[in-house]
Amino acid sequence: MARKGSRSTGKLQMGLALAMGGIGLLGGLLVMVAVVQNLGGAVPESESDAIGKAWGIGALMAAVCGGVCAIGGWVLGSKIGSRVTDIGLAVSKLGRGGVEVRVRNSGNDEIFALGRSVQYLANDLAELLASQEDQGGGLVSMDPLVKQLRDKTVPNQLAMVDGFEADGAIGNGSRGGLDYFDLVDQGEDGAVMFLVSAEGHGALAVYACRQARDELQRALSKNATPRRALAHTNKVLKQALPSGCCAKATLLQLKDGDAKLYQAGAQSPLLICQRGDVLELNAEGIALGLDDGPVFEKSLRPQEINMSPGTRLVLGNDAMHRSEGVLDLLRQHGPRHTNMFMNMVLGSIEQEAGDDGLREDVVMLTVKKTGQDG
Repeated sequence: MARKGSRSTGKLQMGLALAMGGIGLLGGLLVMVAVVQNLGGAVPESESDAIGKAWGIGALMAAVCGGVCAIGGWVLGSKIGSRVTDIGLAVSKLGRGGVEVRVRNSGNDEIFALGRSVQYLANDLAELLASQEDQGGGLVSMDPLVKQLRDKTVPNQLAMVDGFEADGAIGNGSRGGLDYFDLVDQGEDGAVMFLVSAEGHGALAVYACRQARDELQRALSKNATPRRALAHTNKVLKQALPSGCCAKATLLQLKDGDAKLYQAGAQSPLLICQRGDVLELNAEGIALGLDDGPVFEKSLRPQEINMSPGTRLVLGNDAMHRSEGVLDLLRQHGPRHTNMFMNMVLGSIEQEAGDDGLREDVVMLTVKKTGQDG
């Protein structure tokens, strides 16, 4: 299901503004009725015009009171919504595996206490990971040899697809990474872009990820549909791997000007850039290698995407989604030509990482429907 990402929807401030505006208007009307009725008992009948003017002035003052209360509710709701959104973004980043979280928070209320608790949690997780690295718990998936093996299979340029601009690239990090990607041209059946990532760490994760990539590539090259390619890969991994070992995959089928999203165990959303906004979309499916077949195939529930000219889709690994300000970069550069888009977004992410550079490889794939967005 698609949802807007990274910024407040404004529903809280709108609801608070309407509620406070209604309360202010109702209070003003009640005061008006009470005052005019008291004034009516004290004014002679010959001065009935004064009573009419009093009703008009009272109604105007009630409306002004309601408007002032609504503005106050809007401002208050905006502040509360912004603070809650910041905390939500921090929790979302923690859920995707990021620990370098900074919650912008101020005040001395319940929202401040919640933000402080989230910040404490992020700090504790960062200290735990740092302690594991100091004790020699390095990740096999970050080994330079593993990265070299991955880089030899990653294409320097993706295949051309009629009606689309497609590209993919890696922003190299000091610790490397373990993600495979490619785009397979299936002729009249369109094309399929895929991203395969490891689930967990260690030698088995490296092997599972590479085998998942090889089997998907083999099946898609024989024009298998994404569903059949995933089912085939799942069976192979289930037979070849120890119990519990698996890999994650995201497939994007491009056909007849539209797209269809498949995800097997992957939680990172597909990002849809359209008309200056960014939407997030997830499909359902369990990881490759966990089930013999029936449950896996039944759980696959793709999401169809109707693409208008100018719509851009972006796939990325967890490191890309954890990058600071990535959604703002997509909004800013989404309408550009794809080559310029990739250079600007990846360049900004690398620049934001500072003098030390990226810690993990940032993988980003994108496809844009050609034409102008109407």
